[in-house]
Formats: sequence, structure tokens, C-alpha cells
Amino acid sequence: MPRKRITFIVIPPNDGQMQEYKFSSKLLWLGIGILLLTLSSLSYYAFDFHTRTDQAGRIAELMDENERMVRGLDLAHEDISYLELTMAKLVELDARLRAHHEMDPLPSAGVGGPEEPIDLPEDYTSLPVRKRALLEDLTLKIGRLEREAQLQAVSFDSLMSHFYQNNENLLYIPAISPVPRDKTWKSSLFGPRTDPFTGKPARHMGIDFAGRTGIEIVATANGVVSYAYQDRRLGNAVVISHNPVVVDENGEQTSRAGMYRTEYGHLDKILVRKGQWVERGDVIGLMGTSGRSTAPHLHYAVRYQDRRRAPRTKGYINPADFLLNWLDDDNISGYLASAGEE
Repeated sequence: MPRKRITFIVIPPNDGQMQEYKFSSKLLWLGIGILLLTLSSLSYYAFDFHTRTDQAGRIAELMDENERMVRGLDLAHEDISYLELTMAKLVELDARLRAHHEMDPLPSAGVGGPEEPIDLPEDYTSLPVRKRALLEDLTLKIGRLEREAQLQAVSFDSLMSHFYQNNENLLYIPAISPVPRDKTWKSSLFGPRTDPFTGKPARHMGIDFAGRTGIEIVATANGVVSYAYQDRRLGNAVVISHNPVVVDENGEQTSRAGMYRTEYGHLDKILVRKGQWVERGDVIGLMGTSGRSTAPHLHYAVRYQDRRRAPRTKGYINPADFLLNWLDDDNISGYLASAGEE
């Protein structure tokens, strides 16, 4: 039986010679199959290429979004760190005010046992490790700040109550600077330093405020001038005992021993005398460079009358803890102003 063949006749234009092509039917179908397979392969790879391109674009978008989220968490972490510093300053201020009011220290806001983050999204465990760690850390810190803020609010309420109940006693706390802030600067702080004359290590029991000769020096609280004298080291010096005045059953005024006394040294002039009653803000002398001094300044010291309260420093404490009107806090300024009202 003769094989089946398929013949293709090509008739060229312009009366050219005809061309005749004969193929077996199997070969033709094989060619058609190869052609279909090639087209199918090209279609598959074209579709796969576009799919991969779309996926790569989506992955790039997700990675960019992830980086933005991580940066956002990092920025939030920085904000929380700033809030923690602010809270630490509030805790320090609270401790300072409580010491001035002779109140017990504020208890810690911490709780026992290991801390675990709460209020996290249910699917947060599917997040990348770094993002999950940042989220957990932020949640813990926010929780601690919330507890500390609540405790601090209660503490400030108790301070306000104590303040109003003991308003008169506040007048005997050396709570302001003895010199104007805009005309002086701190040239030597409380604590270890190098002696300006010998160059050897020494301990400074006060704060030195440098300025021009003649700047007015004021009493930092109500009290009685215990000493107004000339000292070999402090030069012209004034010592004030801040002893509260009380009225007895007969209406007679007496004084009782207070907690603090303040010392003012290297004065150019002394403008008060021993036994004189002074009030906060009264001018007691002028800045100078008398005694053991290298330039015009005021040596200002705060001391417990009961030196057993600070035996290592003979009763002296850091005056910086009492310069409340040098703090950039409107509430404190308001307290000081109202403490001076009758």
C-alpha cells in the first residue's frame, strides 16, 4: 500500500517555475506537534517570567515596608528613651522635694517576678526576630513608664498636700539661689576638686558662684544671723541659722532649732549683724574676693544643724539640691512664689 503523502505546490509570481514539495503525513504531524510544543513552552516561560517579576516587585515592596516599620520602631524606641530620662529627672526632683519636706522617700514602682510584655498583637510571633524583640522591649518600657507615672502623680499630690499644710515651714528651707542667675555662673561645684592654691586634691564643701564685685547676695531662707565675721579662709562671712519661729500658748514668739544653716563667704561687704532676723530674698552682703580667694565670687554652703545627718562631710550637703529657682520648671517657681505669700 503506498504511503500517504501531502504535496505543497508553490507558484511564484511573474510566471516563475512552480515548486512542488511532498511530505509524508507523519512528518507533517510531527512538525505541527513540535510547533505546538514550542509555542506552549514559550507561553509558559513568558507567564512564569511575568509572575516572577511581579513577585520580585512585591517582595521588594514588602522589604521596603519592613525597613520602614523597623525604622519606626527604632524612632519609637528613641522617644521612649527620652521619656525614661525625663521620668528619671522627675524621680530625682521628687526625692529632692521629699528631702526638703522631711518626707519618706518614694517607694519603687517595680514589681516582683520576671517582666513579660502584655497587650501585644496575637500574630506578633510571626514577625521577624529583630522586629519582635523591639516590639517586646517597647511594650515593657511603656508598661514601666505607665506605672512610674501613676506612682509619680500620687507622690506629687502628697507633696502638694504637705506643701499646703506646712507652708510656713517652707520659708526656712534654703530653696533659692543666693545670687542672680543672669549675672553669675558656677565656677566650682560641691565635692572633690583641685585646690586652686596648692594644686593638690581637696574637697569643696559648697558651691562657688563667680561674678563681679558688688553683686548683691541674698538670704536663701528665713532665719537669724548666727555669725557675721571675718574668717582667715572665707574672709568676710555670714552664717544664717534657719530656725522656725513658733508662737506658744501665751502668744509669745520663740524659735526652735531648724534643720539647716547656710554660709556665705568672700563677701566684699557684710550688710547684716549677728542676731538680726532676715527673710528669704533679703540682701545680706555684696560679692567680693576677701579671704583665701583668687577672684570675685561667693562661696555658698548648706549644712545640717545636726551634723550627724551627714557625718562624712561634717554636716555639709550639696547646695545644688536646693537651687530650685534655677530649675527650668514653672511649677517649682510657683511653689516658691506662693511660699513667700502671707
